[in-house]
Amino acid sequence: MAVQVAPARYQPAAQPGSRSTGRAERRFWLTMQTVMLVVGVLLVNLLLFFPPLGIALMWNLLIPIAPALVTISPGLWRNICPMATFHLLPNKMGISQNIRMPEWGAATLAVISVTLLFIVVPMRRIGLNVDGPLTALMLLSAAFMAFAMGSVFEMRSGWCTSLCPIHPVERLYGTNPALTFKNARCNICEACSNPCPDSTPELTPTAGVPTKVQQFLGNFLIGSFPGFVWGWFQVPDYPPEQVGSAEIITAYVWPFVAAVISYAVFRIGEHMLRYRPSARTRMHRIFAATAVSTYYWYRLPGPASLLPDWFPLVSHLVTTPFFFWFLVLRSPKVSWLKRPVMASNYWSSRFETTANKNLIRVTPNKA
Repeated sequence: MAVQVAPARYQPAAQPGSRSTGRAERRFWLTMQTVMLVVGVLLVNLLLFFPPLGIALMWNLLIPIAPALVTISPGLWRNICPMATFHLLPNKMGISQNIRMPEWGAATLAVISVTLLFIVVPMRRIGLNVDGPLTALMLLSAAFMAFAMGSVFEMRSGWCTSLCPIHPVERLYGTNPALTFKNARCNICEACSNPCPDSTPELTPTAGVPTKVQQFLGNFLIGSFPGFVWGWFQVPDYPPEQVGSAEIITAYVWPFVAAVISYAVFRIGEHMLRYRPSARTRMHRIFAATAVSTYYWYRLPGPASLLPDWFPLVSHLVTTPFFFWFLVLRSPKVSWLKRPVMASNYWSSRFETTANKNLIRVTPNKA
């Protein structure tokens, strides 16, 4: 009997209707990922050497698009995110240790992720929004951390689904996406995260969290974010040379006080609807819609000085009803991305197929 040993990262050829990407699709997504990675590198260089242009592109063009993108199609962003590309680079290079993330580790990183979100966003008002090199340092630090986590942990469990501070916002805004795509990052699902955020329909900040701390932070994110976003827009941008204790306190007090008030309203609603789970779910979506609508109420696309006088009113009349319809009134339909074939199922099917040919297929490093 012959024994045939399969490579550690076997990539099956996609068949018609397969949930794994075929060669043409892989080339397309690889091109998109490369383009986004190049854009990220160019953006960091602009922030370092041409700060006004880098700041304008970063905070006035790219970032304002992000909330709408992760609301309408978070899977598209997950397929092309440059930080995810950095995170998976050690795996592609064959230098990752591929250590399975323990449950307590994922819970700890999730807590840190939400904490970073609430710390970093007010930092924009006390330096990041006007200081190009400081913003570049933040991006480089995040890229280094993503690469380091990918060097240790299995697939996307280290950064993309655990530590990334944008991931909680994806879970908040991306509860009801309009579009789904095949997963361009994973050809075989190894269940590196449970639940997998990419392939779990109606994923929310509280779905599948195993600890009470995570449950509290998920609920706090849902209830506090509308107030947090509103409070953030009440603070001006302070140049780094003008930042003192008073400016730091102002930058954090406004969003956090508003967040606490918003969360208190949320808790009252939770109590009133405690015996009506479907109504509670709808209320969660209302808070998410309120948060993203508040963002676009204040954040117009492009410099306000270049927009006609009537544009803000039209923007308010369009964006707010749209997001409430999109998140609250639409029926949930799809997950962010289609889950590829499970690794255990794939290897089981390969064994059954080859058994009749006197071949045993063995997966390295697997029990």
